[in-house]
Amino acid sequence: MLQKRVEFPKNYQRKFIKNNKLSSNLTWKALAQKLNLPYRTFVKTYRYEVCKIPYKVFQELCKLNSKNIREELKKYNASIKYQKTIIGRKVLGENRTKLRNIKIKYPKRSLNLDTSLITLNSYDKKKNLKFPKKLTPFLAEEIGIHLGDGFLSNKKNNFRLKGNKKDEKEYYDTYIKNLYKKLYNLDINLKEYETTYGFEIASQALWHFKTNILEIKSGRKDNISIPKIIKTKDIKILTSFIRGIFDTDGSVSFISAYGFKKYYPHIGITLKSKNLIDEIYEILVMLGFEPKKYKEGDYWKIHLRGYKRLERYSKLIGWNNPKHLNKVKQWKNTYPKLSSWWCSSRA
Repeated sequence: MLQKRVEFPKNYQRKFIKNNKLSSNLTWKALAQKLNLPYRTFVKTYRYEVCKIPYKVFQELCKLNSKNIREELKKYNASIKYQKTIIGRKVLGENRTKLRNIKIKYPKRSLNLDTSLITLNSYDKKKNLKFPKKLTPFLAEEIGIHLGDGFLSNKKNNFRLKGNKKDEKEYYDTYIKNLYKKLYNLDINLKEYETTYGFEIASQALWHFKTNILEIKSGRKDNISIPKIIKTKDIKILTSFIRGIFDTDGSVSFISAYGFKKYYPHIGITLKSKNLIDEIYEILVMLGFEPKKYKEGDYWKIHLRGYKRLERYSKLIGWNNPKHLNKVKQWKNTYPKLSSWWCSSRA
């Protein structure tokens, strides 16, 4: 998985590229095409030493101008290194990224919940259901999980929560099951469906708690919104909610670019509800992430890109879904030099 790169003293990589460009009698665009490189990667990134030039590109430039590789290395006082030893914060100018400070604009709300009007039918009593009397970070996270993977029927007292059975069974088995026991004293029966994994429950009391106390909209989620109670000046409540919805409907990936494979962090979420995306975007802005939001087809998307955003997300929010945690762990193992500076994450 390691790639050879050529390490030059400061400004020497620029000289090497400029001199070989002159020797080739080609334009910058034509030379980039000759090397089978994107124009911006060659001219902006390699030329200006944003990252080290790949050994293959070095070879091609030498070959193009009939120059001896060893002599060129000696001439520019360069040496061959491997990716792990040279990749660092200079990639993509990451050290120029400065995120804003956290500034919550929501008012301070009471976190108390009035559950006195909830009535338990025989099924609920048999299950010995309990309900939180206060909005806690755990309940805020469960609300996020609900908005991500959950569905609340508007005709029956039915609630279901289901994830992808291919890569989320561990999340449901090890975290969600315990979360519902902690919050509601509910022993959920997890099982596989055709393409999903999770549970369904018909509970009058749980339906009432979610619709009337938490004010979560039942029915289709095309235009769903964040419950008003979440919008409070409390960082733990807000970050727990974001963790819940990103753990279920969000993604973590590492993009290949500039000659590096799967190294650049990308955290994202895709939803159909514009209201929900707008509100999540608003929270992320207040948390200082400076997110990007856009529409693609019938869906709305939010992206958080770069090491600084990964660092802040890891410290402030984190993940409880193993499929996301495992990707971050794999990245840290592949690029230990990068992961050593941004933080020791919850992974």
